[in-house]
Amino acid sequence: MSTREAIDTITGYFYQFDKTILELLQQEDTDVSICIEGIEDIDIVNANETNAVQCKYSAKTEYNHSVIKNPIILMLRHFAENRHGDIKYHLYGHYKSGHEKLPALTCDVLKSNFLTYTKTDKDTDGNKKKITNYVHNELSLTDSDLEEFLSLLMLDIRAPSIEEQYEKIIQEIASIINVSPLEAELYHYNSALKIIRDLSIEQNRDDRYITKSDFLKRIRVKDEIFDAWFIKRKGREEYIKSVKREYLSNGLNMEPFDRFFLIDCNFDENLPELEEVVLLLANKWSKLSKRQKPKFCPSIYLNGLKPDKLIELKNRIYSKGTVFLDPYPFKGSTLCTQHFYAEPSIENRVKFKFVDTIEDLKILINESGSTVEIYQFYKDQIYFDTNQHKNVKIRIEDIGYIRDLTR
Repeated sequence: MSTREAIDTITGYFYQFDKTILELLQQEDTDVSICIEGIEDIDIVNANETNAVQCKYSAKTEYNHSVIKNPIILMLRHFAENRHGDIKYHLYGHYKSGHEKLPALTCDVLKSNFLTYTKTDKDTDGNKKKITNYVHNELSLTDSDLEEFLSLLMLDIRAPSIEEQYEKIIQEIASIINVSPLEAELYHYNSALKIIRDLSIEQNRDDRYITKSDFLKRIRVKDEIFDAWFIKRKGREEYIKSVKREYLSNGLNMEPFDRFFLIDCNFDENLPELEEVVLLLANKWSKLSKRQKPKFCPSIYLNGLKPDKLIELKNRIYSKGTVFLDPYPFKGSTLCTQHFYAEPSIENRVKFKFVDTIEDLKILINESGSTVEIYQFYKDQIYFDTNQHKNVKIRIEDIGYIRDLTR
């Protein structure tokens, strides 16, 4: 699969997931349930009927009958096998252009444009020839049967774009949960996307159902752990912009808190990049001016960085003139919180503080005499948790995310 095809496929998944979320949000009855990947991409099930929805997103292509021909045939086959199932069929699609090509659906239009196909076969003499086939004949369906199918079929080839649909979701979440659009996006849509994605990969169909009431209950919880698919859905640039605005914007009157920045290094030991990120954090989150009282600077813990690499990084930074502290005042000493929490000053030129281990981190946080804020950058899983202090968890794909979030 080419890169472009892969991107189009992922976009199609997001369009389907977003449509599922929107359907759940817009149902009037909270007992209505939705099945992901049931009869169609989305099955909306209530006491009286099932609405089976097929999603198609082709923002780069023109509409032609061929793009919806196979979905309609599949729906007709399902109809033929489930004549008394109280099922309605919906095709929900977005196309770049060509919408005017779709005429009003009549029995003749259905047969000629969607149910007729040719394939090459061999005759009794072994010669190749094209043979015309009719799906309705294969299924033994009369015109009356097709009219009944058409009464159950709804085609919407003017569905909103993925961006328009997404904006509608954020508006619905913000209104229902009574939060700001930014909160709806960062926390509650993040939860919604994770719920739908997890349901979609359940092997047992019965496990892919969820009611609106259960869905709302689950997305009301403010989930601050960002899902990897949420980052893909937002896109790197927009994700960084939103997270930076919510968590990492600092003004002129920044409070002198004890801030700990935790960086996941299990996937990256590129020391020049780490050095750049450490110095960016030190410069942005420290105040050492003569007029600043009290003065303060950040503390940095590099999770998973090997001890020899940590020493090498410290040497790189110190040799270039940047002064920092760690909890050990001299070689061979025990951890000393008094030394660690010494106030930076113009004279001592301390720009930041290193925390060597996660055990030291726990002790230093507990011994803080100020308000503590923790900013944890992680790739795959959370590695430090506490309910005692503000603990912002920010998912990243690589170390470059921290650099872009800090600038």
